[in-house]
Parts: sequence; structure tokens; C-alpha cells
Amino acid sequence: TQNCAYFEQDGALVLLDCPMSAFHALRRHGIPQKHIFVLVTHTHSDHVGGIPMLIHFARYIADAMVTVVAPSAEVAEDLRYLIERLDGCDPTAYAVITADALHAAWFVGAVPVRHIPALAGRCFGYRLCVNGTDVLYTGDAAELEPFLPYLHNGVYLYTEIANFDSGVHMYIDTVLPELRRLTAEGVHIYLMHLDDEPAIAEKMKGVGIDFAPLFSENAGL
Repeated sequence: TQNCAYFEQDGALVLLDCPMSAFHALRRHGIPQKHIFVLVTHTHSDHVGGIPMLIHFARYIADAMVTVVAPSAEVAEDLRYLIERLDGCDPTAYAVITADALHAAWFVGAVPVRHIPALAGRCFGYRLCVNGTDVLYTGDAAELEPFLPYLHNGVYLYTEIANFDSGVHMYIDTVLPELRRLTAEGVHIYLMHLDDEPAIAEKMKGVGIDFAPLFSENAGL
């Protein structure tokens, strides 16, 4: 879906957030990997709502382990409340760790971002190295600036974009000049979390920026 993503590396399945839509896709497709990592950007329900169900499914159906990676200690506590207190997941089926405790070849670090005031200090994007390729994933963010130091020729940027100026998502009319510049400098840009696909597609004509490809049931994981 447009508000989460995945990749496979070193025998593990890595999810960037897990809404219920992602859980249902995994449930239908099946999970061959025995270790699943979920990197959480922030705790809005359309980003973490599927995590408890994924843990239940991994424990009782797929015989897999889930490691939930929180970008900070504060977010980790929020996730433990969701998973332990509200959903009562089997503690042997998962672990909640912070990003600074994650040691994986594909993980570089978390990037603090501004999203909504109520979650100030608890929203992040991620820097990754996916099969040797530098990737930046914004999650939900109101501005591109936190990622600019890491963007250079050859980097892949998966960024949210919005046609509605809400103040909590990246407004296309504000960030488009910067996206044009980055594209010209060799950054590969894909758009996600779209609020008005036709309007955004119209404004992106001729820019060389594509929508992030969606999961295909036929293509598989």
C-alpha cells in the first residue's frame, strides 16, 4: 500500500510500518521468512494497526518471529502498550527494540521529522542500505529538509506527497522545485501516501518522478 513498504534481505522480511492492509496482503500471500522486522515511523493507526495481527499470525500460523523496531525509547513504550496491554500478543512471538539496538547490514539510522504537533518528537523516517543501494524513506513528514543532507546522485528517495496543504504532510507545490532539483542531480524519487493521485500525476508530468509501485499479489513478496 502507499503508506508502507517492504523488502527482503539476508533471509528476513523487512516492513516499513504495517497497517491492516499490509497484514491482510501478507496473510493472503503467506510468509515464507522466519524473521520479520517492522520498522515503525510513527504510531498513527494507518501505520501500526496491523502489527498485533501480524504477530498473532506469525506465532500461530507462519511459525515466524517478529521484531518491532521503534525509532526511539518513547515510541517503543507506546508500541509495547499496544502490543502487550491492548492486544495481549504472546511475548515469545515478538520483540520490541529501539533503532539504536538494531544491528543489520540494511539499517543505517532513523531520521527525526516533523509531522503532527500531537506526536512531536515521535515521528521519524529511515536511512537504509537495501541490497547495496542507499534508500531514504520519509514516512509521514511535513518537510523534506531533514533528508537533504543524505540525498545525492544514486540515492533512492521514497517520499510522501500531498496535493492538499494541511501543514502536516509535504505539500506538492512547496516541495516540487526541490524534487525537480534532486531529480536533475541523479536522485531516484518515488511518491507515496498520495491524497489525490490524478492531481499529483498532472503536476508531475515531465518531471521524471514516479509513484511508488504497489504490491502485486501475482508478483509475490
